[in-house]
Amino acid sequence: MRAGADLPARLNAWLDRHHPGPEPIALGYSGGGDSHALLCMAANWARARGVELHALIIDHGLRPESAAEARQARAAARRLGATPEILCWSGDKPEAGLQAAARQARHVRLAQACRSRGIGQLLLAHTGDDQAETVWMRLQAGAGWRGCASMAERVASPVWPEGRGVEILRPLLDVRRAELRDYLTIAGERWIDDPSNQDIHYTRIRIRQRLDALEAAGFVPERLSGLVRDLGAIERSERRAVATAARDVVRFCPWGGAQLDVERLMKAAPVIRRRLVETLALAISGRGIAARQSGLDRLVERVLTGVSGNAAGVQSIRWRGGSWMFRDPGAVLGRVDLPGGKSLEVQPDTAQVWDGRYEIETSVVNIIAEPLGKGYKGIEARRDLDAIPGPARTGLLTLRRQGEVLAIAGVRHHPDVRIVPLMEQRFVSRLQCDPALGPGLDRPAPA
Repeated sequence: MRAGADLPARLNAWLDRHHPGPEPIALGYSGGGDSHALLCMAANWARARGVELHALIIDHGLRPESAAEARQARAAARRLGATPEILCWSGDKPEAGLQAAARQARHVRLAQACRSRGIGQLLLAHTGDDQAETVWMRLQAGAGWRGCASMAERVASPVWPEGRGVEILRPLLDVRRAELRDYLTIAGERWIDDPSNQDIHYTRIRIRQRLDALEAAGFVPERLSGLVRDLGAIERSERRAVATAARDVVRFCPWGGAQLDVERLMKAAPVIRRRLVETLALAISGRGIAARQSGLDRLVERVLTGVSGNAAGVQSIRWRGGSWMFRDPGAVLGRVDLPGGKSLEVQPDTAQVWDGRYEIETSVVNIIAEPLGKGYKGIEARRDLDAIPGPARTGLLTLRRQGEVLAIAGVRHHPDVRIVPLMEQRFVSRLQCDPALGPGLDRPAPA
């Protein structure tokens, strides 16, 4: 969306395209110039369309003034007609990597707040200047072309499992920071200036100052945004190709694994094969972030050659003529180099996530969620496990009450227990599949 005198009208049109329904929507709000301009325009849009707008305010607690500024932001949001709430980041703060930790904490709290309110979309006020700074930072850190695709207008929440089902919307990526402040000045609005935006101890601030100097010398920052748009289009095409290939290659299993048609996978381009295996491993492992390059390289090689082994938080094997991928049992049960600890006391009537892979809800008290274990304790008739690769069985999610097995994910059900596999949901959300491409991944794939 490009700025100009009709900026509010352009934002209205953008929001109408990306949020056409009456469902509530949230906005990450700090009271700073960017988020305040977005809130002013979004509040008018929401009021005209009968959409409930929530302003979620993060108090990071990093400066003595932060609590007062959060209250000031809450008052401004309420005045504009939004429903405000302050979300606090409490506890110890790291000395190194503070901005990255603050970003993670911010996304976790925003996602949790959205989910608790049944909100599926979160507006963020990132601008074209933020986009240019991010590209420069990633180039400086040695990122490849995907990293330089940078921020997208629509993307799944970057945190897991807190952000499951929450989508980030960025409607201001084609708007300059100065243009938003001009809009606020004309509207007679005031905003909060965060002094940390001048602190050169932060990499982003140093890069911001360099870009300002380059722009004064004749460089056009919008060229970086143009580069991002081009790379973003390529990256979206890659994701669509992976989603299309997955319909013929991947079959998700409710017990937590997936069967792959390696012959069909081999027909895809190498970059598509790698992206598919990477996304599948992330979904099946339940991890918050993708594995390192070396782990992914090993995993792709093992999947394609049929060699069994562990990598990237999963295990890949050939079994009964098929290729399978499932959660690394050692990561769940524990081993010499990695302790276990995947036991969870399930709270009644509260949805909880086990190992980043299953959502559990029950009305029964004293239930423990844990892996089945090597002794298959509590399982007498083991024929129910025959359709599951042997090495995967010990890591199966099992719900026990006073030692009695009530349910096993994908194997044994109980009327008072709800177990929802999250692997396919995460796979689809990471690829941001078009609606026509998302369904059908659970169809059987040829062995």
